[in-house]
Amino acid sequence: MFLRSSWWQGLFAESGWFIGSVGSQVSLKLPSTVPMIALLLLLYKKPGQLYLSKGDLSVIAEPIPAFGIKPRWVKWGRLAVISGFAIAAGSLLLTLITVTGFSAPDNLGALPGAMPFILLFALANSFSEGIFFRNAVLGPLTALLPKGQLMIVAAVFFGISHYYGAPQGIIGVVMSGVLGWYLCRSMYETRGMLAPWIIHFLQDVVIFMAMVALTVR
Repeated sequence: MFLRSSWWQGLFAESGWFIGSVGSQVSLKLPSTVPMIALLLLLYKKPGQLYLSKGDLSVIAEPIPAFGIKPRWVKWGRLAVISGFAIAAGSLLLTLITVTGFSAPDNLGALPGAMPFILLFALANSFSEGIFFRNAVLGPLTALLPKGQLMIVAAVFFGISHYYGAPQGIIGVVMSGVLGWYLCRSMYETRGMLAPWIIHFLQDVVIFMAMVALTVR
């Protein structure tokens, strides 16, 4: 594939492995969203039912006491950014603990050259996974399951799919499951995909930065 070509990887020699591995995965995910969206629209007709819209970011988030979100406290537009950065910081901390044991990163010099790719891949990956693990789950099941069960189903799918993520294993599944639950909740309450996309994008940026800086391969 194009992202595996020597020319593409040679643009940034130090981060070539990152471009080749992550880029090739993203390049497979992104095109596959097109038939998925087409299939969903063919079956359900209405984009709004499938959350295929920006959504209403002015909606006030329903309370989540465990996350410190109080009743009528904050709109999702603001909460998406705040929680996105907070979740990203937590992801970085867990990656450091589980992957490196807090050893000093030895590949920080590769970050400037890799940043355009990190941002591009994070944008594409968060969009693709949003379609597969949120729109494709919430759209068909919203009318069939109550909110609580719907969030759990989506969280389980998202968590299991990240068993080989960063961090890996059970910790990665649990961490991704909680994130998946929260992302689906933001989509459900705003009736759109922008809020969870923002949160997921910020988290992916930090994870991809950690993969380059810590040479996680």
